[in-house]
Amino acid sequence: MQRSREALLQRRRAKTQLSLSLLFVLWPLIFLFSRAHGYTPTPSVRLSNWKEDKHRQCKTSNSANKCLLKETHDYILPNYKEDCDTPTVVDAQMSDHLPWAVPLGLDEFKSRAISSKIKSGTSGSSGSVMHRVEPGGAEYNYASASMGAKLLGSNKEAKGASNILSRDKDKYLRNPCSAEDKFVIIELSEETLVDTIEIANFEHHSSNLKAFELLGSLSFPTDVWVFLGNFTASNVRHAQRFVLQQPKWVRYLKLNLQSHYGSEFYCTLSVVEVYGVDAVERMLEDLIHTQDNLLAPGDGNADKMTVSPHPNPPESEDAHQNTFGGINSYPASDISSANHEKLNSNVPDPVEEIRQQVGRMPGDTVLKILMQKVRTLDLNLFVLERYMEDLNTRYVNIFKEYSKDIGGKDILIQNIKEDIRNLVDQQDAITKDGSDLKSWKSHISMQFGHLLRDNAVLRSEVNEVRRKQASLENKGVLVFLVCCIFSMLVILRLSLDMATSVYRVLQSVNRTDCSRKFCAVSSSWFLLLLNCIIIIFILTL
Repeated sequence: MQRSREALLQRRRAKTQLSLSLLFVLWPLIFLFSRAHGYTPTPSVRLSNWKEDKHRQCKTSNSANKCLLKETHDYILPNYKEDCDTPTVVDAQMSDHLPWAVPLGLDEFKSRAISSKIKSGTSGSSGSVMHRVEPGGAEYNYASASMGAKLLGSNKEAKGASNILSRDKDKYLRNPCSAEDKFVIIELSEETLVDTIEIANFEHHSSNLKAFELLGSLSFPTDVWVFLGNFTASNVRHAQRFVLQQPKWVRYLKLNLQSHYGSEFYCTLSVVEVYGVDAVERMLEDLIHTQDNLLAPGDGNADKMTVSPHPNPPESEDAHQNTFGGINSYPASDISSANHEKLNSNVPDPVEEIRQQVGRMPGDTVLKILMQKVRTLDLNLFVLERYMEDLNTRYVNIFKEYSKDIGGKDILIQNIKEDIRNLVDQQDAITKDGSDLKSWKSHISMQFGHLLRDNAVLRSEVNEVRRKQASLENKGVLVFLVCCIFSMLVILRLSLDMATSVYRVLQSVNRTDCSRKFCAVSSSWFLLLLNCIIIIFILTL
């Protein structure tokens, strides 16, 4: 009965463990709807628990339950493994195609396009600035007095500073070599993109200029001069040209004379000429010619970026990963602001020029503003068109991938529904077995009650038999003792009779009847002795 009770308790535990196992089996369904990016399930612990539960159930169940649990385990476990492996495969596929499927933002796309054009524009402008020429074919000198250039200032020791604006070799700027802070300030004939400066000293009895610094500004007077470069001239008596590394838009030039060759008393400078292109011609050139040359490589790059669904360059991968992850260290707005700052540093703001140039006619400045607006609108339109084409191509690919994923998800959901139906059927079968188990439990409980009552009656009868057995044992011991006592008495009596008979024989040898008395012993004593011996023998068996 104790074994039956333990088996019943084990069945209850097995039923509870089966419900927990079903919960573990349904967990992949919940996981598929609530999984996060990059999450990988670990079903090993749950599989081991499922196997342990199945092993216990098979030990404690009857043959029908054993077969049912075995079929359930054999059916669910492969599906469970497939469901556990499916999220990993799906995550791997998503990690393969999502980074290139996510498009760039408009700000980042625009900033990259503008930055590429700024780089190409600046690289081309540094060595390809076409100088303005006069009708006769000579280069236009913006620092010539005949063109309207003026000398605005110089150090107090300087003499004949305005002579450097003319081509007369007999006139020159004269400075004592011992003077400090030697400089001249020149107003160009008009706002100019300065590219080249030419200096010369034709005076023989003087020291040649060695090192000088060139500064520029769009307004005068000003406290902030833009650095254009440091240059070192050769110790020669002819004209020398110096090209700026980065052309700048300036109207006023400041020439700081830092050192000289030789040890003459005077340091002279005969001529200073400035070459470049003015604002109007530069804007027209950029609009008509340079803009087409700059947009041509951009079109090819944009087409390549639009057609290629898998960008190979590291920059594209980094940009896509930053857009996809959302944790880029330099957002698109920062990049745009940096590029716009760079653009503003290269091309000054015409509105600021109007505010600074109070005494100047604003006609060319207004034209410059309009040209810059046209260029900006053209560039923005071009970027927007390329961005829309890129978005169209990318979103078509994204929607195709989404359609494939949705089709795969539909198939997976149908399989999950079929698995759920099978689980419901098996649950109904388990419920039926549970009801059978309850009826069997009630029947066993009734039999267990009857058995307890029979056990109580049997226990009372056994106790009665034990009492009777103890009483019989006591009586047997008493009979044994009595028989032993009587046997001893009989032996003693017989011994006395024999001794008496011998004594009498010895006393009366001549008597003939003595032998008769010696042999005449009472037979009752022998019979009593025999009875006692038989009883003792029976009791000792």
